[in-house]
Amino acid sequence: MNLTALLSSFVSGGIQSTDVRAVKRVRILNVFLLIFIIVTPLFGVFYSLVGADLLFFTTIIAALLGVSDLLILRKSKNAIFAAHYGFFILWSTLLIIRWNTGGMSVGTLLPLSWIWSAVLILMAIFITGYLGGTIWTIVIFIETGTAIHFFRKGYEFSNLIPSEIVTTYSLGAYLLGLLVILLIAFLYESEKDDAVAGEGIKALALHESKRYIDTIMETSPLPTFVVDNEHRVIQWNRAIQEMTGIREEEIIGKGVHQSVCADDRWSLADIVIEEPDSIADRFSESIVAKADGGVFQLEMPFPSLRGGMRAIVTTAPLLDMHGSIKGAVETIQDVSGLSAGAYALPSSMNKANEISSSPIFGIDLNGKISFWNKACEEYLGYSPSQIAGQSPLTFVSKSLRKPFRETVVKVFRGGTVEGKEWKYYSAHGEARYVLANAFSVLAVDGKSKECVVVNTDITSLKLKISQLERDETEAQEQLRRLSAEYELLRKNLASYIRGKGPAEFQEEMGVRQLRDEINSLKKELADLKNA
Repeated sequence: MNLTALLSSFVSGGIQSTDVRAVKRVRILNVFLLIFIIVTPLFGVFYSLVGADLLFFTTIIAALLGVSDLLILRKSKNAIFAAHYGFFILWSTLLIIRWNTGGMSVGTLLPLSWIWSAVLILMAIFITGYLGGTIWTIVIFIETGTAIHFFRKGYEFSNLIPSEIVTTYSLGAYLLGLLVILLIAFLYESEKDDAVAGEGIKALALHESKRYIDTIMETSPLPTFVVDNEHRVIQWNRAIQEMTGIREEEIIGKGVHQSVCADDRWSLADIVIEEPDSIADRFSESIVAKADGGVFQLEMPFPSLRGGMRAIVTTAPLLDMHGSIKGAVETIQDVSGLSAGAYALPSSMNKANEISSSPIFGIDLNGKISFWNKACEEYLGYSPSQIAGQSPLTFVSKSLRKPFRETVVKVFRGGTVEGKEWKYYSAHGEARYVLANAFSVLAVDGKSKECVVVNTDITSLKLKISQLERDETEAQEQLRRLSAEYELLRKNLASYIRGKGPAEFQEEMGVRQLRDEINSLKKELADLKNA
């Protein structure tokens, strides 16, 4: 491991995560602790030189506690706990320093050193979120209220800083705190820019994914079209153009053509959008299969297509992430040349099944694997000798075994299932996602039937779409939260900058020093009179 990788691992606290934002904040927390550990002893040397021994020991102990916080973060990998522990160390150190270096004095409360309270609150918000920031805001309010209470009671707070440098010390604390606040502002701005850039990248990835899906639909051999919830055609692939003779540019943005309508007005896709529950009643005799999620498969005639044809129509709603219907998809498969209810492959295709690039397997009436082509062996890792005579439920996901079994039963009863999504597991335990078509064929004996399942791999597409949807949701939430944090930070900065300036502070300090000198002269004059 080179020096750069070692330093990166040290700064990140050894935390491995796919959440870039979380890793970034852990790195910032580590850098904050490292700076605290290095800078605090330097302040200790300064306090030692001016004779403030209490503050010298306070800073040294704080640095040692900072080291312990680094070790805790490295060991526990709990960034939230380590952050709050670090903020407690910083707050405790500031509390002791403030109450002993002019944070409160006999004449007035000096606000300049209290700007470090803003530093603490903003750091808490940045690293731990609004909840952590709220907790430390409450702590600061309690401390401030306590200080005001003691001040009004006439309590005299000690000032361990020599009077000749107290003004420079306080101004230095103010300016240093202001610089740290500006640094935090830059961190907020940087994170916001990163979120916006990430949003753009993810939007581009979503666009490319959509184009990829559009390409798949366009090149699909199944005649397919998609309508939106306004009943306008938004997808009309090449196969449906060839079937209907209607070009894409003639139909996009309009209602479906009458030739593919299921009644005098709408296609099945339109009915799924408006009245999905009516399909079971209106077309009960035509239903071949029905699945969860509003998916229907019907066998019905289309008199206006190719001089009259009978087709298997599959339609399903398109839902958004909230479950609302945004459209529907419909496929039309010509089965005019097949006997009703027996959409079988001829025996001459057995060899084609073996050399097909699509994983294909067969299931006999006993629910056992009857054949297993070469593509299945490569795709799922089971050899024909291993899987023959076994139940297909061996590799089907447990949550889908019941609907898979029901699908096979429907096929044996004469139904055909198209575009069914299944999740398989390979011999090595890897998840595989497929779109499957299932239909019945005659067995070798020419009498009994077998269920043939033709699978199309969609694993990479499924995982990519799922990840993109999660990324989009996270990015939108992160952008919303960062915008709110940025506005809060901007308002806080404006509030602090509108506070007392250095010139006002110097004028006030000059008046106090003059008053102290007058009191000292009066005391000396009284001593002379007594003498």
